[in-house]
Amino acid sequence: MAGVFFVMEKLFRLGYEPALTLGNAKSIDVLVRKADGTLREISVKAIRGGGKWGVSSADESRETARVYVFLHYRDFDDPKADVDVFVVPARDVHRLKKPWLKGHALYCSNMEARAKLEKYRDAWHHV
Repeated sequence: MAGVFFVMEKLFRLGYEPALTLGNAKSIDVLVRKADGTLREISVKAIRGGGKWGVSSADESRETARVYVFLHYRDFDDPKADVDVFVVPARDVHRLKKPWLKGHALYCSNMEARAKLEKYRDAWHHV
């Protein structure tokens, strides 16, 4: 939940009026209506330390309304530490995800995986 509230605060500061779904939408944490009336579905994924974020196994290659916000808390226990934020359209997540257990994940556990995410760092324009 810390990650969801972080994203809500950021969206509000960017001029949006985000709505928390409170678990009423299985894979969507926040809804945002843009100025042009279109709706954005935000799925927030947060990790402590490193590794991977679990993502949808569904084919999202044509998805235009959903955006993932991946948060990497490198030092969660330090309230002054910054969080790494990656804002990635679902269609790009579909291309970047890898198999994991019975689903899929987006990895950040090695330099190659992190390099692929770098262009999405603080890319709030995808919302």
